[in-house]
Formats: sequence, structure tokens, C-alpha cells
Amino acid sequence: MAPSTSSASALLHLPGLPPRGPHRGGWRNHPRRPRHAAVRCSFAFAPVETARIKVVGVGGGGNNAVNRMIGSGLQGIEFYAINTDSQALVNSQAQHPLQIGEQLTRGLGTGGNPNLGEQAAEESKEVIANALRDSDLVFITAGMGGGTGSGAAPVVAQIAKEAGYLTVGVVTYPFSFEGRKRSLQ
Repeated sequence: MAPSTSSASALLHLPGLPPRGPHRGGWRNHPRRPRHAAVRCSFAFAPVETARIKVVGVGGGGNNAVNRMIGSGLQGIEFYAINTDSQALVNSQAQHPLQIGEQLTRGLGTGGNPNLGEQAAEESKEVIANALRDSDLVFITAGMGGGTGSGAAPVVAQIAKEAGYLTVGVVTYPFSFEGRKRSLQ
């Protein structure tokens, strides 16, 4: 059935009735229009299980993004903050802070070295996999240009992908005023 284009209320064309008459109101005022027509609809709704969504902020930029999302009042989402810097995790608003690379960095961060960030994530692969368990959708947010975000975010994404979770990455690139070194990482 094609909607009538002459009426703002988007009336439907009924078989046997003209879609538009000279009155330009469609079949609404047509003499053959049934006066007491009723439409019945019945739907059987099955209970819907809600998706288990986890948002994972990796590194300083990712943790800042998670804090902003929490501050905006998003509901029904589990938030994780993953970082090598233990002091940065203290300031995180995420329900689940997760320090990675404790043996490698001793909680001091990566100093902007993406290789250290990757090694820290590899060291903590099991802990990351446990945190992501039972997810339907994993959003990973990170800032490129630093050490933990640039190095660990791809490892976190690979863990989520291998577990079969729908995985989405949202990253930010460094501003030009942050310098060429950060832009190349």
C-alpha cells in the first residue's frame, strides 16, 4: 500500500477507493469510505535480553573519555579504565579500574612509549580477558600518541575479537600543537 501524498496525516490507500479525489483530502471524505472501520493489531512480544555493553578506556585519553561518558549519565553500561599508571586510575570514575603491566612498569606508566604499553597489555592478557568476559559489545576508546593507549588498545581489541565479542574502537589523534613525536606514535 502506498501512502497518500496529498494529506499531511499520511493516509493509506484502500483498495477500491481512489487515492486522491478532487477534494484533495484523499479518501478521508469520500462517500464510499467505511465510516466505522477499525484496525486491530496484536503482537506477541518475547522477553528481550538486554545487550551487555562494556566501554573500556585505555590509557590517559581513553580514561578521560570514560569519565566524560559517566558524567553524562549513560546507563546500562559497564565502564572499565585500563592504565599502566596507578595514580591515573585513582582519579578514574569507572566502576572497574584495571592496572596492567604491574611487573613491567611498577605502576609508573609507560612514559609515552607504545612498545611498553603493548608489553604491559600482553603481560596482563588474562586479567583483560576476565574483565571482558560475558560481553555482547565492547567499545574501546583510547588516545593515540601516548604509550598505553597507542600500545595496549590494539591488544585489548584483539582479546575482545578473539573472544567473539562485537568490538568497536574509537580513538582520538593528537592535536598538531602536541608535537610531531606524538603524531607519529
